[in-house]
Amino acid sequence: MHNHVDGGAAGVVLQAGTITGDVWVAGPRSPHPVPRQLPPSPSHFTSRAGELAALDEVAGQETGGRPALAVLVGPGGVGKTALAVTWGGRHAGRYPDGQLYADLRGFSAGTTVLPDEALGAFLRALGVAPERVPPDLAEQAALFRTLTAGRRLLVVLDNAFSAAQVRPLIPASAGCTVVVTSRLRLDGLVSEGARFLDVAPLSQPHAVELVVNAVGRARVAGELDEVAELAALCGRLPIALRVAAARLASRPQWQVARVVAELGDERSRLSRLSAEGAAPVAAMFDWSYRALPEPAAKLYRLLGEFPGAVFGVEIATAATELPDPAEDLQQLVDASLLEEVDEFRYRFHDLVRLHARAQRDDDRAEVVPRVATWYLHAMTRANMVVIPLRWRVSPVCEQYRGTPPAFGSGRAALDWLDAQLPNVLAVLEEADAQRHDEVAWQLCEALWELFLHRKHFPRWLRSHELGIAAARRCRNAVAESRLCCQLGRAYLDLGRFEEAEEHCERALELARAAGSRHNESVALDQLGTAAQGRGDVEAAIRRYTGSMAIEAELGIDRGVAQRHRRIGEVLAQAGRDAEAAEHLETARRMFAEMGDEKDEAKVLVGLARLDALGGDVASAERRLERAWTVLSESGSSFYQADVLVGFADVAEHGNDRAAARGHLAEALKLYEQVGGPQVERVRARLERYDAEVAEPPPADHPDVGGDSAERAADDGESAGAVPDHDADGGDGEPGQVGE
Repeated sequence: MHNHVDGGAAGVVLQAGTITGDVWVAGPRSPHPVPRQLPPSPSHFTSRAGELAALDEVAGQETGGRPALAVLVGPGGVGKTALAVTWGGRHAGRYPDGQLYADLRGFSAGTTVLPDEALGAFLRALGVAPERVPPDLAEQAALFRTLTAGRRLLVVLDNAFSAAQVRPLIPASAGCTVVVTSRLRLDGLVSEGARFLDVAPLSQPHAVELVVNAVGRARVAGELDEVAELAALCGRLPIALRVAAARLASRPQWQVARVVAELGDERSRLSRLSAEGAAPVAAMFDWSYRALPEPAAKLYRLLGEFPGAVFGVEIATAATELPDPAEDLQQLVDASLLEEVDEFRYRFHDLVRLHARAQRDDDRAEVVPRVATWYLHAMTRANMVVIPLRWRVSPVCEQYRGTPPAFGSGRAALDWLDAQLPNVLAVLEEADAQRHDEVAWQLCEALWELFLHRKHFPRWLRSHELGIAAARRCRNAVAESRLCCQLGRAYLDLGRFEEAEEHCERALELARAAGSRHNESVALDQLGTAAQGRGDVEAAIRRYTGSMAIEAELGIDRGVAQRHRRIGEVLAQAGRDAEAAEHLETARRMFAEMGDEKDEAKVLVGLARLDALGGDVASAERRLERAWTVLSESGSSFYQADVLVGFADVAEHGNDRAAARGHLAEALKLYEQVGGPQVERVRARLERYDAEVAEPPPADHPDVGGDSAERAADDGESAGAVPDHDADGGDGEPGQVGE
């Protein structure tokens, strides 16, 4: 497997980070990332002086505090995208905070991009960690407006289908400019201050100029009349002109008159896409298509069925089962039937894709299951690098036991998975629509490692609705239970405990009916987390205890130790210190016997807090020093920050509030690298210290931690907050079954 990618959504910025064992730990982001997402301007871009000047005028006009908004309207293939990206590239200096680009695919044969998907990509490009992107569109839009306030950004929204698709993607600042392209006049954007610019086919002289520049002036010097006729046959549409020029450029012995004659014979019977006024385009595509050798023609027909936006050689191989399609891909590029995104990736113009889909092929129905199967195997191999020993329902992983890892590190595997996500979701949607249910639920299960570590909440929720439905249609209760647990975990991470419980209760019911003890344990454990989040201590302990019994039955010592840790933490949160210490000490001893220094160190932090509460500050400090020695070497900002908060808690009990504040300030810097609720909790504690400095507390002011509610807040586990279910997500450690 190659480590380059087959696809990726515009706007996704992969975050730097480190690997701790198999756990991705996000690294620091710059405070203001500057995205540069515009595609390159096409070669031989010709004319459009009037349209470029009109865009200049829109960008420079007084907008009354709102961003400038231009909508380029015209038929498919007329060059709207080329115009938008060329103008944007020429004026990049106007927008020092960057350029955002999204192909909304409003007229493509595949799935139209939903606003929340595009907006989530924009937020990540602007520096928002994936786990902090809100799942709700309204919340995403509000965060986007907040982030873009006062910035100077260019936003290009390509191939928009409706005003509703565009409206949430409009930033807040008057310093921004938004350029939308569409085949429709999106009247709903009038209220946003839009100015509509019609993009017509090139003038006849400029159409001739495009062909001459692309083919070479010396080549056609004696055939300018024929070039003019060719331009007319192409309807003066840039996409058709480029196809014709590519055919001529690749056949230097041909005269232009030959091309004109061939097109003249075909126009009368080739009228596909005529509803768009693009019959010349259809004729041009047919003409180029029939000149392809059969392997390239087969590739063209079948790749039209691939639902993703961008693909590489591996996808081409999977879709067609051709042994080495690289040369055939290049032939499609040379014929201007395929666009090169970069050295390894390609894409169709949406009109070309429609034409490819119109060609008959007996293997067309096999493309989606073939590609879905390829992704399932590739993702499974990547997942086995991220979490090697996780229990999986899909049997695919068994094929790769004992084989060399596909990636050198968990981080590399996660980066690859992240880049594939847009295509995987498009394939999953299509597999669901075509009822390829067996591969659909397995593909959904294979998203677990990525969602666990990078979150992507809206996609997590949508994909699992599809996967659960597919597993149900397969009557596979074990798979459905597993996917319900995965979906429940998303709601746990969002703090939506009632919804989490609903899905985990369903998972529990299915697991018990199917006799799946693995799933039963996971469902109980997650139900315990939900109860803890709601503040129901007894229910949490009951669920954790039930899960622990199953882990013991299955012989998974690490799972037993983890449940002891969870029970100890919830008891400590409730102020039941003696019971908490017993469970935490059991967990510590078991992790030590397993040689698991990292998990032992995590338990030591909880034991240190209990020592401090009991008045033994010296013992607490010794435990924390041991934990710091281990966790500072882990490379995990999250784990290191947890130890620093423990030091702060112990310092408070020792009445050294200056030291406590220093530890919290350092912890905040680390938490901010990964995001999550801990950021606000630590920030609130620091604000309280600052207020106390401004107004010192009375002498009889009680120490923090004097009662369970106050202590819970200081421990970062206040009622209603998501409990720490391991920074790696619980399922991030070898040997832990399906958490």
